[in-house]
Amino acid sequence: MAFTASYDNPASDPRQGGGVGNFEDLHDLITILAPEETPFSSLAPKNQAKATNHEWTLDKLSDPVSDGVLESDDVSSFDDKFADQLRLGNTVQGFRRAYGTSVVQDAVASVQANYANAAVKCVREIKRDQEKAALSAQDKVTGSGSAKSLMRGFSKYISTSPGSDIPSDYAPAAAQTITGAITEANLNAMLASMYNTSGALSNVTMIADSNVRLSVANFMATNGSTDKRRYNVPGTGREVSLAVDVFNSDFGSVNIVSSNSACSPDSTNLDTAQLVNFDYIGMATLIPLAQTELEDAGAGRRGFCQMWSTLEMFHPQAHGSYSLA
Repeated sequence: MAFTASYDNPASDPRQGGGVGNFEDLHDLITILAPEETPFSSLAPKNQAKATNHEWTLDKLSDPVSDGVLESDDVSSFDDKFADQLRLGNTVQGFRRAYGTSVVQDAVASVQANYANAAVKCVREIKRDQEKAALSAQDKVTGSGSAKSLMRGFSKYISTSPGSDIPSDYAPAAAQTITGAITEANLNAMLASMYNTSGALSNVTMIADSNVRLSVANFMATNGSTDKRRYNVPGTGREVSLAVDVFNSDFGSVNIVSSNSACSPDSTNLDTAQLVNFDYIGMATLIPLAQTELEDAGAGRRGFCQMWSTLEMFHPQAHGSYSLA
């Protein structure tokens, strides 16, 4: 004798069978299939911008001397202590995401497909937009009626051509902008150069793409050997750790965190890393992130999220970058 089965629920009319009354099972949860972390903009100190061209000043100390002073000499010459003072700036860039839902879609029961969740999703997307712009190699652009305002990104500041407004004696040294394989030797050399120009590496983080993290883990494990590997074995147990989250050098420790692959300066090859001294960096906001709802003309609720911000580079020589390509 045949019994009614759960699959007796035809897709076309007439829909007859024991399964036509079965409830659907749809979990009230949506999984976002994209990384959301923004380590650079999250770790950077926050400041306020008050104009679309946000500016700051840099200065240098004169070189130390050890030749002393003649006892009988009067002061006969004077130095201009502000001759090296440099005024830098970056353009405030706008970030905007618009959203809307129909009046009917907002009324029906659904898994987060409504106006409120559309607004939340736009906030999350703008945070990633800012991260990508701040880490990029784009140059600053002054906005006009036909051109969008763009901030200069970190990877542009820390390059061999950081911008015409940055003199060569303020630009990072060659040892701090490496294109090629990352090794223990050139990483130490980069940190030494950063230390010699800034005097401190107490707040340095490497924001590394996945391929750079793999390279660091590999040279830490092999120590240059082709047939031997070394491991970190915590003293309280027998666990063998292969992860490298901190690189200890003679000039200080560097924390290593993974980048957001979607926000990487090279989101295709994922082979870049930025060594950021957060004592000499900042994010300045002109218009904080906010949501604005527009008039509903009948079709449904509409709105947008927006913020305007820029990157502050207080010391171009205090940072470093890698590109394995």
